[in-house]
Amino acid sequence: MLKIAIVEDEAEATQRIVQYCKMYASEKSMEISVSAYANPVDFLEKYRGEYDVVFMDIMMPLMDGMECARRLREKDENVLLCFVTSMAHYAIRGYEVGAFDFILKPVGQAEFDMKLNRILRILNKRTEATVLINSKTAVNKVAVRDLTYVEVYNHMLIYHTRTGQYEAYGKLSDLEADERFRRFLRVTPSHLVNCDHIASLTEDSMIVSGARLPVSRRRRKECLEKMAALLGGGQG
Repeated sequence: MLKIAIVEDEAEATQRIVQYCKMYASEKSMEISVSAYANPVDFLEKYRGEYDVVFMDIMMPLMDGMECARRLREKDENVLLCFVTSMAHYAIRGYEVGAFDFILKPVGQAEFDMKLNRILRILNKRTEATVLINSKTAVNKVAVRDLTYVEVYNHMLIYHTRTGQYEAYGKLSDLEADERFRRFLRVTPSHLVNCDHIASLTEDSMIVSGARLPVSRRRRKECLEKMAALLGGGQG
């Protein structure tokens, strides 16, 4: 079952997305559970990490969507977040809060179906993509989505995850060439970062799962372009 949350203060916009979900579920012969929240405060108070994807408006009362998304990331770094808004210039900043995509209002059925197709592909890949890390004492199987970043230290690769870290021999260039790491960014010669765990980006650094990592001036433009491509659907 695909579990969806809609955070939207406009009842008509909410009803439209709910209807699209029902039509998609019927056409694909699958189950979709939809929960709607009229304001972001209520959504955050009740959030328990139970959703696969969150469709969120940006301009809302009490708290705007960007701030709601920042607080959501404090609770859950992995849930897929898609902004639904008429303000494209704000939606483009979605990489700051780990949004994977955005939809411009008014939302059409065809475009919405395309987004759901992409969501299912991402969720399937997350389930399947794992990497074996051969450390000195054991072989560890880790889900790629759980890797926050990989760094070179003392000629070793340090794999950082949400629950710990692993050390193994290897090269960052080999990981970059691996299709499983297509959502990772080379932010310095020594750091490869999972785009889904980036919380913020400044002129010379970024926050990744609470850790502040450097971003080389030479690579910053390339990072911004790749993050925009990932957000806009250029890669999945």
